[in-house]
Amino acid sequence: MMKKIYIVGCPRSGTTLLQSFLASHSAIVSFPETHLYSKTISINPVVQVLSWYRAKHLKIVEQILTDLEVPINKEIKEFGHTFSTKTWVQFLNQQLDHIGEYFRSKNEIYLLEKTPRHLHFIDLIQSAEPEAQFIHIIRKGEDVVASMVEATKSNPIEWSGDRSTDTSIFWWNRSIRLSKKYIGRPNNYHISYDNLINDPEKVLRYLFAKLGISFEEQILTKYHRTADSLIGDDEVWKNKNTERILSTSNKFKNLPEETREHIKHKLIRFDYNKIDIKNYS
Repeated sequence: MMKKIYIVGCPRSGTTLLQSFLASHSAIVSFPETHLYSKTISINPVVQVLSWYRAKHLKIVEQILTDLEVPINKEIKEFGHTFSTKTWVQFLNQQLDHIGEYFRSKNEIYLLEKTPRHLHFIDLIQSAEPEAQFIHIIRKGEDVVASMVEATKSNPIEWSGDRSTDTSIFWWNRSIRLSKKYIGRPNNYHISYDNLINDPEKVLRYLFAKLGISFEEQILTKYHRTADSLIGDDEVWKNKNTERILSTSNKFKNLPEETREHIKHKLIRFDYNKIDIKNYS
């Protein structure tokens, strides 16, 4: 079983870019988003307690494996059913190992999973696998909202409908409330998207030190090529990650002033200094 690292956060926060950097390391194997937990477990704790995991959930897992072109393993056919969410999470962890083994090409010992929405399942995952590590990447709310509105409007089918400004604000607010809870918690590390863009080497050296993995210079030059293997054919909004030049976005600045003021008013406050690179230790 490989050691697991998860990248979580609000969508459109730079999770794919961070994944591309980390997956360029020789000891790390990664792959496109799985949604294993988010597509089979409710984010509502009450519903989790009342859930019955059975054939319909197994079919979802089978479809995830099929989409990734990973062979269906015998554990799925032998699972049966359970009323225990923890047991189901343990099963999903096994499936994640199966996916990692399929994509493994050499002797990678770390498995990197990136599905932003898995932010909602940190406690469940760590209850089944306490040594799992989570990296939270946080981008300024204004930029996330502007980016999410544009991406979903341009690709409504892939996003299951476009997101309004207020819906995008809701997503960021909910995500940032969750990430804040884990600041300072064991095996949870928080970084700033802006810091990653402006000084990737310093941020990545910090992260690898926290993860207990030796830093490799190649990740600073290889990441944009690695991104190709991590982006689905229908995820065209992620194609910028295949470019070598790192840059911030002007999408928020290009919005009408009334819209910008509305967004700033609705976003909850977050102290970005808590995750600023100058405060890393």
